[in-house]
Amino acid sequence: MVDMVTVNLSEDKKNRLIERTQKMLEATVDDVMRVEGLLTVDAGDLVARAARIILENGILGLLVLKDGKAYRMLTTFDLLKLSYDEAFDESRDYFRMRVGDLVADKELISVPPGTRLRECLNIMLEARLRTIPVIEEGEVRGILSLVDLVTWYRNTHDEVRTGRI
Repeated sequence: MVDMVTVNLSEDKKNRLIERTQKMLEATVDDVMRVEGLLTVDAGDLVARAARIILENGILGLLVLKDGKAYRMLTTFDLLKLSYDEAFDESRDYFRMRVGDLVADKELISVPPGTRLRECLNIMLEARLRTIPVIEEGEVRGILSLVDLVTWYRNTHDEVRTGRI
């Protein structure tokens, strides 16, 4: 497929396209993940507090900690589902429920540092995740979101930003 696209390009442009593609294939989560400003919530916190953090920061999910360690992820979809469930189940109380109770049945899916972006993207798509923590030996090293991936791609591929190859 690449050969068909590059047939009419100069040798220099072909080489730059190949170089950018190679860079994309070799990139790892370390190149993209957010480390600073990592937002978390404790499993014992109220869901309402977590919802406020998500809304105020415009993020897709929060890392839930339990005893100071990564425990689960709380997503905007979890909050949406809770609000839906609450409408039909009087025992569900958005303002009194603890984060840990809401996410207890979820599995924590994470990747280690050094994971190639293409592998991480496939994990995220298969598990239907919008954010994924990067964890090494039980310690959180960062978090990666689909928005981070798209931003990195745009910033490393001039043709996406400019519309020119």
